[in-house]
Amino acid sequence: MTSVAKTAAQAEQAEVLGVAEVFRRHGGDVARWASRLGGPGVELEDVVQEVFLKVHQLLPGWSPERAQVTTWLYRITENVVRHRRRKERMRRWLGGSAVDVGRDVPSPARTAEEQLVGHQTQARFYRALEGMNERYRAALILFELEGLSGEEIAALMDAKTATVWVWLHRARADFLKRLQRIMEEEGG
Repeated sequence: MTSVAKTAAQAEQAEVLGVAEVFRRHGGDVARWASRLGGPGVELEDVVQEVFLKVHQLLPGWSPERAQVTTWLYRITENVVRHRRRKERMRRWLGGSAVDVGRDVPSPARTAEEQLVGHQTQARFYRALEGMNERYRAALILFELEGLSGEEIAALMDAKTATVWVWLHRARADFLKRLQRIMEEEGG
């Protein structure tokens, strides 16, 4: 098959797999990944919208031979979240109020005390994740929060399974060290 015919076939396949269909099938996955990777400060709807704008731009060039749809979407989501987190760190560094930085959406089913404890726990959790190596952080989130297997993480992150296990080992050690430091700083 010539490169022109191959490109035409890929464009035709991309049209069959339209953005609406990709969103219908995988929108929930993208939202969950964005929520977990971004933490409590992420504007989830904005991130998902940005991911699918990228999908709209890149879908004609996507090839199932190069990557599965989920792997491709995960990469796009990871990049969008990483960009937003960097932008947010810069914004916080340049200024911003405590209200801007410490947003919380309370759950109506929990008491005020439970909400406070949950918020503090979540804040500690994401604070411990904050300075970690991005690969380690992503692998830890996908394994611990998403419940994915090492093989599934390897497929999403385009890595060997053995490498994922090394990342997870290092991520856990780094996470626990950071969490312990946070607990000591807070006096608890």
